[in-house]
Amino acid sequence: MKRYIWLPLLLGMLLLAGCAGENFNPGDKLGGGGIVTDAPDVTLSESMENANDAAGEAEKSESVPDGAIALTQTGKISESGDYLVTGALEGKISVKAENVRLFLNGATLFSADEKVITSDYDLTLTLIGENTAETAAAETNAITCDGALVINGSGSLSVKSTKNAIKANTIAVTEAALTLEADGDGLHAEIDAYDDLTSAPAFSYADGGWVLIDGGTVTIASGDDGIQADTFVLIKGESTLDVTTNGGAPQRITEASSDSGDGKGIKAGAIDWGADGNEIVSDEYLIGIEGGEIKINANDDAVHSDGKIEISGGTLDIASGDDGVHAEALLTVSGGNISVSKCYEGLEAAKVEIGGGEITVSSVDDGLNAADGTTLPMGQANQNCHILITGGTIEVNAEGDGVDSNGSIRMTGGTLIVFGPTSDGNAALDADGGILMDGGYLLAVGPMGMVETPASNSKQNVLSYAQNQAIAANTNLSLTDEAGAAIFSIAIKKSCRSVIVSCPELVTGQKFKLYGGDTELCSFTVSSTITAVGSAGNMQNPGNTPPGGPGGNFGGPGHPNRP
Repeated sequence: MKRYIWLPLLLGMLLLAGCAGENFNPGDKLGGGGIVTDAPDVTLSESMENANDAAGEAEKSESVPDGAIALTQTGKISESGDYLVTGALEGKISVKAENVRLFLNGATLFSADEKVITSDYDLTLTLIGENTAETAAAETNAITCDGALVINGSGSLSVKSTKNAIKANTIAVTEAALTLEADGDGLHAEIDAYDDLTSAPAFSYADGGWVLIDGGTVTIASGDDGIQADTFVLIKGESTLDVTTNGGAPQRITEASSDSGDGKGIKAGAIDWGADGNEIVSDEYLIGIEGGEIKINANDDAVHSDGKIEISGGTLDIASGDDGVHAEALLTVSGGNISVSKCYEGLEAAKVEIGGGEITVSSVDDGLNAADGTTLPMGQANQNCHILITGGTIEVNAEGDGVDSNGSIRMTGGTLIVFGPTSDGNAALDADGGILMDGGYLLAVGPMGMVETPASNSKQNVLSYAQNQAIAANTNLSLTDEAGAAIFSIAIKKSCRSVIVSCPELVTGQKFKLYGGDTELCSFTVSSTITAVGSAGNMQNPGNTPPGGPGGNFGGPGHPNRP
């Protein structure tokens, strides 16, 4: 249970503000209420419409269509139509015709030396009752489809495989329940047509490579990725997803273990082409989470896109051996509830933009991190990286930097609470391009060795307090106005010697008091944008000072370029 309150109540602050900062170059946005991108020929929204249409073709009721052909043995299906499988069958069902619907009603399918179900064309599997499919052949997918695979119905299917449980060009799961146990990936959507190319194809959603889960229940235990899609993954509706990869996150996470992690929970990209497995680099790889109850315990990243991620709804319960949520280009959060209980780094992308939702992160290293893998000279900001917070409620508990950007950090709304490291080698806030506090509620506590204070050209006033003697963990830290009315009251989770506060109530010319429990830590009057109070004795080099030069007593403020 959270042990802090902001006064006044901040419920209204969860309204999403616009994410685009004038000088932040956030790039193309994903549309709310449905993801839309600038795909070259077929948009993602059009692809999803096609997927939903395909899923709707098969009935979700318990009834089997009149005239369905009962399969009493495995072999080829060479004509279009509806087919029904009940009871036990051994061998492979091979679909060699278009417009086939395969109804599984209490079916037990097993193959000792090959795949269980294959299709050269689009295929719909409708599940009735409890069904199983298992292959014992070495390094073999259990179910494959060269076209679009739709799995629906009110029943269930348990799949065991020595490679990928289910592989297809596209996979749509609606309403049905899947339990997948695979040595490779659980769900694997791949564009096989690219394998024989001698030159790189243009990125296109039209060629497939995507996974949709809409109202389905999917449980995955995989040796490699839980869900792997060439182009995009979309989870929506009242879906339930429970993924464990490669045994889950290590008991003890270190930098070395995070570098060697294997098995991502949900992954989009990168597309392979040609005999040598060359990869297409694109910002258009996407993971969209619009709803559902999602639990991931991954040995590597829990949610990973080689392009973008948009989270606008749903509940995510994440444990990761590396990053909780990682996008190579852009990560946007506009809604939902994200809890990262265990990870090396929490939320990471070149650009991290948070406009809504509730986020809690507990990390071995950085909690929020804006980085793109580029190495620049010491003190030089990366113009491709930023963290922008316009709304939402975020709590970070980090052993490394709490919020770290290789570019800028800007906050215009929402609530950000950072319980930073206790050692002087890291800081609660760290930005190579400076920190702008232009609104919202900020509390960042941490050590005193590398304190970075927001810039003096911020639009909202800031208190930067430091003292040599640590404030003990679990101390109730509170800020009051001159009359004693509480502005906030928070039980800090770690000991600290530095406190940074910014909120609308810090009005120039007014007096305030900061308390640690019943002890008054300081009394101060706000006389400028940055009010520095306390002892700077024994402070180490504050590290990355924002562009424009130092100012104040605690390693800032500098003057990053304003919009």
